[in-house]
Amino acid sequence: MLNKIKILFRFLTYRLKAKTKHAVHSPFVYDFICNVLEDKTVYPDYKTVEQQVIRLRRNPNSIETVDFGARKGRTGYTTKLRKVKEIAATTGIPRKYGRLLFRIVRYFKPETMLELGTSAGISTMYQAIAAPSATIKTIEGCASTAALAQESLNSAGCSNVSLVMGNFNKVLPETLGSLLKVDYAFIDGNHTYEATVNYFGEIAAKSGNDALLIFHDIHWSAEMEKAWEEIIKHPRVTVTIDLFDMGLVFFRRELSRQHFVIRF
Repeated sequence: MLNKIKILFRFLTYRLKAKTKHAVHSPFVYDFICNVLEDKTVYPDYKTVEQQVIRLRRNPNSIETVDFGARKGRTGYTTKLRKVKEIAATTGIPRKYGRLLFRIVRYFKPETMLELGTSAGISTMYQAIAAPSATIKTIEGCASTAALAQESLNSAGCSNVSLVMGNFNKVLPETLGSLLKVDYAFIDGNHTYEATVNYFGEIAAKSGNDALLIFHDIHWSAEMEKAWEEIIKHPRVTVTIDLFDMGLVFFRRELSRQHFVIRF
């Protein structure tokens, strides 16, 4: 309950700070708002993904899950028996933001993509189906959840995705080593300050001028907010956009250094 109250307070703070496109003087960000955030088109690909989401949310079966993230115990992980429909409902990305990821990928057209935190594969499908010719690697720490995601990806026809199973800290360096570059990354995993900052550093080192990094749940906790503030201040970062649930990070040297809090 206390955490929910804190998140509500953070959301109200965000709403007070958030601006519309009319208060934005960056042509790059203005175009992004008009062409991506405000795009109301109902793309046919949405249905492909959302049919899989319905299937997951109706699945009454249970699987044993392993969590290496912010809720890990003294052993470094926690295990729990969870229903598939619960996983899809609580850890799967909401439709509003899944569709946003689709539009972001469709707009920027990255060739090499990385995702940390596959979960049931909902966010993965939204991103993969928007870039069918891209190379996509997604990492999931729990074997049973990864199997669930793979089934959904296969059903949605997302053949451009390679699913890597393992603890992020162990498999991320190897995964990055297998890629020539990272054009786009969606980070939705271990929600701790140290892990988030480390993932940013590792991925940024492999990212070029036009790369985009997206961090989910930037206001989920004080640790995540601290990590987000540190990322904003990184010398390579030029433009950041706070959408409350997500933070977008750009490295484009041709852009003036600015931080935007945009209403979405």
